[in-house]
Amino acid sequence: MWKAVGTKELGRRVDRALAMAKYLAQEIKKREGFRLVIEPEFANVCFWYIPPSLRNVPDCPELWKKLHAVAPVVKERMMKSGSMMIGYQKHGDKANFFRMVVISPQVNRQDLDFVLDEIHSLGKDL
Repeated sequence: MWKAVGTKELGRRVDRALAMAKYLAQEIKKREGFRLVIEPEFANVCFWYIPPSLRNVPDCPELWKKLHAVAPVVKERMMKSGSMMIGYQKHGDKANFFRMVVISPQVNRQDLDFVLDEIHSLGKDL
């Protein structure tokens, strides 16, 4: 890649990826029903989607047990609808969360807004 696009363009792409990851993290913080797992490192943004039915549940093991089931269902719906493909995973004792790597130079703010809107649309009835 470095040979193909050169140092200047590669640097521009890295800067853009970091800016887009930062934008996504800021949007997650602003939106009801979304919560960062951790502040992004490089272009990895890890977050939970918390459907309306779980938003007023106290932070307890029961909430995290229910939340653990949300990402797999939303992912299945993504695949069936063909709208997008975003991975999810668990880490240690943390419930399943979405993990988005924002690295494509074509990604823009509208794309990232669509991701959050679509996750909400696919999971709001859970």
